[in-house]
Amino acid sequence: MRIVKKMASAATIAVFLLCCYFIVSSGSQDDCVYAATGSNLTVPLRYKLKESHNLKWLKDRSVIFYRRRKQVITGKNNDVDSTGSLKLTQLTKDKSGRYRPEVTNEDGINVGGNLQSVHLCVLDPVKKPTVTMTCIGAQKHVSFTCNIGQGETIEWLMNDEQLAEKGKTVTRVAKDVANTHFSCNVSNIVSSEISLPVQQDCHKPAFPETLFGISIWVFVGGGAGIVLVLILIVIICCIQTKRKRRLRLKDERELRLQWASQEQQHHQQQHHHQHHQHPNQNHSDQHQHHHAHHHHQQQPAGNTGPRQNRTKQPRTQQRPRAPEPANGQPQPSPRRAMQASAPAGNGGEEQPPPLPQPRKKTPKAPKE
Repeated sequence: MRIVKKMASAATIAVFLLCCYFIVSSGSQDDCVYAATGSNLTVPLRYKLKESHNLKWLKDRSVIFYRRRKQVITGKNNDVDSTGSLKLTQLTKDKSGRYRPEVTNEDGINVGGNLQSVHLCVLDPVKKPTVTMTCIGAQKHVSFTCNIGQGETIEWLMNDEQLAEKGKTVTRVAKDVANTHFSCNVSNIVSSEISLPVQQDCHKPAFPETLFGISIWVFVGGGAGIVLVLILIVIICCIQTKRKRRLRLKDERELRLQWASQEQQHHQQQHHHQHHQHPNQNHSDQHQHHHAHHHHQQQPAGNTGPRQNRTKQPRTQQRPRAPEPANGQPQPSPRRAMQASAPAGNGGEEQPPPLPQPRKKTPKAPKE
């Protein structure tokens, strides 16, 4: 009876140890090394190999790679790198499991000891989520819903700032979020994706904040700057025009004063010239009148013959000259005197020529 009880207790202990072995060998989800499908992963060996060592890699209980010295017996040579680490490429879900290495010598004795294994868990990456918007309560409230799969975590973003809500739906007052964008960030252990931002259209403000994706205040500021520049340009143009007009009026005024001064000087010079010319002319006229009277007396009375021509007069009779000045210097002609005096009176400027004076007519001798 005692023997049976000992055998039963021994069997119970064996079952318990076997269960512990399977639990340890299979591992739990807590020690998983997660990887996304389609990605690559390298499981490190963490042991320095020698040329005489044999290397073996097991997935759960199956041998997936075995190399005796330098000869590959199971698997491919490129399944491991130069250090003996296992290379896994293009992962799929069926490659999930525990990977464990073994290192032995030429006699098949384990020299690596209990090397560290890796429990690989392959998961699909999350898909890009979408956000739908729904108006609630006569368009006074708005609800945003994030469409996701199973086992994924949700984070809500409002204008790229994280919110406290973690559920699939977020509700807000439409008026309070009139120009706000909502998006959700969905993630699992291996990947994450953010949805496109969505803006509510339940409540439409009278004055939009954006235009063509640019803030309306940018357009307002730009328009105000352009108007200010135009006003400054108009003011500068008005100042320039007024200044040019003032300068033109000043030049015209100076020109009129200059012409008036020139005319006044011209009249004074002409009056002075006539004052000096009149005595000479009177003397010449008297001399010509006396000569004509003497010629009339030389003709005999009753002479009805032809009138003698003036050209036939003797050359000894010359035209009287103007009297010489008292100082003995010759007096310049009136025209030359006026031309010489004009530059001195007008500061060196050229004066217009004087007007021609009418010639004094000498009285003709009466016919006999």
